[in-house]
Amino acid sequence: MTHNLKVAVFGSSRPPAGTKRYEEARLLGYSLATAGYTVVSGGYRGIMEAASRGAKEAGGSTIGVTTAFFDSKNIKPNKYVDTEIKTPTYADRLLKLTEISDAYVIMRGGSGTLTELFFSWELEKNKSIPPRPIILFGDQWKRIIDFLANELPDELSFSSYIHLLAYADKPEEVVDIIKKGHKAMGLI
Repeated sequence: MTHNLKVAVFGSSRPPAGTKRYEEARLLGYSLATAGYTVVSGGYRGIMEAASRGAKEAGGSTIGVTTAFFDSKNIKPNKYVDTEIKTPTYADRLLKLTEISDAYVIMRGGSGTLTELFFSWELEKNKSIPPRPIILFGDQWKRIIDFLANELPDELSFSSYIHLLAYADKPEEVVDIIKKGHKAMGLI
């Protein structure tokens, strides 16, 4: 089933091949590609590489949104990227990742991953982009979001916008959530 929809996978650049987090992302990329989605990532290593690798193993296609910022650090896109979109800055990269994707999966990561989550969530919350599924992968996210909602309910308007987030622990759950969301939006 091919429908030309793209799913961004956000997560840490740190997990090496063979680790639990890398393998989860690889299986996620495989599941997304099997369901007909193009996998979009930041194009480098760790979760980005794993998701792209899984998509390629399933015969799918991948897009890596990279930035010239990393050229000076001699960081190259991973070998599983089919199409590279190079942006001049990190901010441009974040915007491009958000704009071209029809759903977002946020895996475990650091401050960059948190930025990707909150940026995509804020754009959707303010209706700056059409509604898109935002899936938080792994049990750590519910605790984080619940903590923020309880500690900063008014400042972050969490209580009004938590419904924009979905939680999943398995790749097949992610695919089901995305399919239901896209079907409800008339995209598939």
